[in-house]
Amino acid sequence: MSRTIFLDHNPERIAELQRMKQLATGLLILVALIYTGSAYFEHQYYWVGYVNAASEAAMVGAIADWFAVTALFRHPAGLKIPHTAIIPNRKNEIAEQFGEFVQANFLSDEIITKKVRSMNLSRRVAGWLVEEGNARAVAEQITTGLAGVVKVINDDDIQTMIEKKVEDRIRNTSFAPIIGDLLSFVTSGRRQQDLFDGAVNMGLYLLEDSDRDIRDKVVEETPWWFPSSVDKAIYRRIVRSVSKMLYEMQVDIYHPLRVRLVNMINEFMEDLKHSEDIHDKEIAIKEDLLDAPAVIEFTGTLWRDIKDVLIRQSENPDAELKKAIEDSVVRFGESILEDDKLAAKIDGWAEDSARYLIDHYGHEIASLISDTIESWDPEATSLRIEEQIGKDLQFIRINGTVVGGLVGLTLHSVRELIEHFSGGLG
Repeated sequence: MSRTIFLDHNPERIAELQRMKQLATGLLILVALIYTGSAYFEHQYYWVGYVNAASEAAMVGAIADWFAVTALFRHPAGLKIPHTAIIPNRKNEIAEQFGEFVQANFLSDEIITKKVRSMNLSRRVAGWLVEEGNARAVAEQITTGLAGVVKVINDDDIQTMIEKKVEDRIRNTSFAPIIGDLLSFVTSGRRQQDLFDGAVNMGLYLLEDSDRDIRDKVVEETPWWFPSSVDKAIYRRIVRSVSKMLYEMQVDIYHPLRVRLVNMINEFMEDLKHSEDIHDKEIAIKEDLLDAPAVIEFTGTLWRDIKDVLIRQSENPDAELKKAIEDSVVRFGESILEDDKLAAKIDGWAEDSARYLIDHYGHEIASLISDTIESWDPEATSLRIEEQIGKDLQFIRINGTVVGGLVGLTLHSVRELIEHFSGGLG
């Protein structure tokens, strides 16, 4: 069922249309009166014949063009003559053809691509972004939009989603192989020897720095009746043995203990990557971690903290988030202006996006146009179109009157010339 979907009529345009109709109709009445008067005096004055012929043809032209113009919008004089009231009767066909016309001639890949390329979007947008105040306005809109989004989002849903994502990420991520790969990278090649040398040097430093602690520990662990000289001998023996072993490991990369320690480290790294026992222990550790009160509290308050921060930042005109976004926007604009390749890439993305939209949704735009026109009331549609272009169409009537009169005058003159020459020859 059709329904009228129009804005209010323009009174000035309607008044102007009426004036043009009155002018065209008045001209028709004028030539009709001239025709009537000239027909009465045609036999009395020779020159009146020319006026009569011109006015007759002008009247015919005016009526013919009135019929043609009127037939577009309604039945002339209410007579349902075939192929009249074209717009109301063929509104749906016109709507469909107009939609197809727009799609074929305005929404083609070539036209859209050419238009987007000529707009030089990247440079224009970048130039606007770097202007004073524009980046701040963009940052203001972004933070306000983010705050508006977080205000309307259901907190319980987001909280549940965060908790599930954190749990899934922890459960599905195997950290032991990652640690194994990281240790393998850190200890690969010459770095392994450097790290081992550093560890030996640290051991020597700790041994020297812990001199008093070692001595006190020896005294504490030996019986009370041991002479102090024996305690000192034990202490020196321990320190010298450990120091000697560390120095030997430092200078000899093939020292048995050093080789053994390196092999133990390598085996440990391989176990991290492939051992089922370590994998099972990791799973148990992760489950304990997920049940830990600190982790539960972290996931439970994460969204609330993010939401509070975003809202506070959006309400504070001097917020760090706004300033950071503003600086990023300005830097982005400057980068486009300074980098021709980046600007060309962005323009290419814009062209590709425009082509994608046209290829996938161009028919939707055409369908929107045709469906919208089809939903209009036929009579209201006709009236609105006449309101928009009727003024120009009235010039057809006026021109038809003038041209008809000139044609009639010309034909009458030709006839008179032929009769004159024919009479002369006779």
